[in-house]
Amino acid sequence: MSAAKVRKLLITAGVRDGKTYYENPVADRVLKLWKEKKTVAEIAMATGLSRSSVTGYTPHSKIIYSLDTMSTEAERIKLFRSRKTAVEELIVHINLPDVSEYLWKCICLFENYPFKTSGRGKEHTGATKFSYTVSRSTGAGGRHYAGVDVPGYGNEIWIEGKEKSISRSTVDLAYRNGRTEQESCGFVSGPRKLGVPGSRSYLYAMFLRFGVITSEV
Repeated sequence: MSAAKVRKLLITAGVRDGKTYYENPVADRVLKLWKEKKTVAEIAMATGLSRSSVTGYTPHSKIIYSLDTMSTEAERIKLFRSRKTAVEELIVHINLPDVSEYLWKCICLFENYPFKTSGRGKEHTGATKFSYTVSRSTGAGGRHYAGVDVPGYGNEIWIEGKEKSISRSTVDLAYRNGRTEQESCGFVSGPRKLGVPGSRSYLYAMFLRFGVITSEV
């Protein structure tokens, strides 16, 4: 999807929801004039933009049309940005005492993300696609954890389609082992180095995606 299309979707969603999803001085001025019922030609004359540029900064003319699609696109963009920010924050805290909190926040935000194992180790003969959900803090919220919780989430990962759960303490142990290997060798050669049998193939793929370890290749 082009940046221009994403921008128009966000502007349209903002008008529909009464919120701001896209901020830019030019966009703000065009939208202000649009709300004053100015025509495209009048906005173009007032801003010095071309007619096509003005159209790119105004909402879709039929805001009611395909509302579900627009809402889905806006939510997808919002999730992408949240995941990107979480990874960046995790990297900043990678060697700090509170890294576990940022690692778990990253794991929570990547819920339902399509991961793929490396295909190494006895558990898998080839690369396997997987996703997971995270337990919630209400009701049967998962295993007890002594550290800082992420609001709204429990402390257990459930691999989709399998009777397999991974506790947060196991994630922490795998992370420590992975970082030790990374700092010692400059990479982590495979899931076995994480030292958590049964969970290592999944966590290895996740840690690679988050950028806290690198592979040999």
